[in-house]
Amino acid sequence: MSAKLEASRIAGNLERCIAEARGGSRPALNRLLEACYRYLLAVANREMCAALRSRIDPVDIVQDTLMKAWRHFPQFEGETEADWLAWLRQILRHNLANERRRHVRTAMRSTRREVPLAKTALMQLPDLAAHETPSSGHQGWEQERNEALADALQRLPAHYQQVLHLHTQQGWTFAQVGEPLHCSAEAARKLWRRAADELVQLMGDAR
Repeated sequence: MSAKLEASRIAGNLERCIAEARGGSRPALNRLLEACYRYLLAVANREMCAALRSRIDPVDIVQDTLMKAWRHFPQFEGETEADWLAWLRQILRHNLANERRRHVRTAMRSTRREVPLAKTALMQLPDLAAHETPSSGHQGWEQERNEALADALQRLPAHYQQVLHLHTQQGWTFAQVGEPLHCSAEAARKLWRRAADELVQLMGDAR
């Protein structure tokens, strides 16, 4: 955290603004919030991962933070610039935590909507499960199938294994998957499709 904000030099001493805002001055409170906009934007950009930025703009997080700070200013108990910035960071991080939770829930729903050709590393593939299952020795058949699936996964190229693991097993969105693979969300989606198709092919060959 910088010792002094550039904006605070324009708006005046933050601690004086805090005191005036406590006295009921709305203009002082507005100056106080405006002075910290750039600072909060820098914090948001630093703490938001690329996957989260793909669904929400850091500017929106900052605006929401400032609105909540304006509404809840009577709850602020500090007096110094450091107190004020720490309080704003707490609000911003709370907003980020809420967005991350929403992001995870959205990713999980998105994963369920995808064609689940490889649900997990050792679970059934729906397309293959459609074939007639022996009425006897079902448990042994399931074990044999799981072993065949594990073997097929091991035969895939490493990047295919990785994209199946991250998206299908871990529930990452394609935007998230693209980060460690250094590619776009659309490229990660196509890679996942090729990997799933190859896995189905290998499982078919093993029958």
